[in-house]
Amino acid sequence: MCEKSRERKATMKENSLHSDLAAGKIKAESIMDGMAAKKIPLALVLEGLSGQLPRVKFSCSKALLLLSEKHPEMLRDSIDAIATLLDSENQILKWNATAIMGNLAAKDTEGRVRSRLKKICGFLDGGELITANNAIAALGKMARAFPEERKRIVRRLIGVERGMFETEECRNIAIGKAILAVEMFCSPENPGKQVLDFVGRQTCNSRTATANKAKAFIARCRRRY
Repeated sequence: MCEKSRERKATMKENSLHSDLAAGKIKAESIMDGMAAKKIPLALVLEGLSGQLPRVKFSCSKALLLLSEKHPEMLRDSIDAIATLLDSENQILKWNATAIMGNLAAKDTEGRVRSRLKKICGFLDGGELITANNAIAALGKMARAFPEERKRIVRRLIGVERGMFETEECRNIAIGKAILAVEMFCSPENPGKQVLDFVGRQTCNSRTATANKAKAFIARCRRRY
């Protein structure tokens, strides 16, 4: 096949995928399955992130998120491209990119996810609950993947307790997410004094769900002693 024919075929695939997305003919789950089976080129989905139509770029973003959950190794070479969305003005793209970074942390052999740690930690400071929750979950996975960064991440997760949020209930929800995050990488045999003190304080949290998470964490630790 000549070069022009290959380019024409690639363009037809791109136009077809993006047109089907725009028309609502294909779902993110189907795109993820297509990428996993190598029937839909990853490059076409990455290109869709910069599409003008929200349905196209959001579906491509969701498909990449789903792929990062089931087949993270397939996105190892796309870390830098996806990480550019951490600076997106669109919140949905930013949230999905943050979650993807967390999912790819265990596959990061070149430090490209780790190099975004400061950026993701910064998402805890904006007071926006969904942004913070996505960052908290990603940081838990990053701490599990990068043991040398755990002290730094623990400080940031515990700091959520003093964070500025729109309401106290929002802060309590974020605290509950932080408890789940430290569970991802803290050993029940030795969670550390900082973590135990933080979680212990939350057993009296005014949000029942958060208090229950704290009590369950403490109970698991006690069973190990």
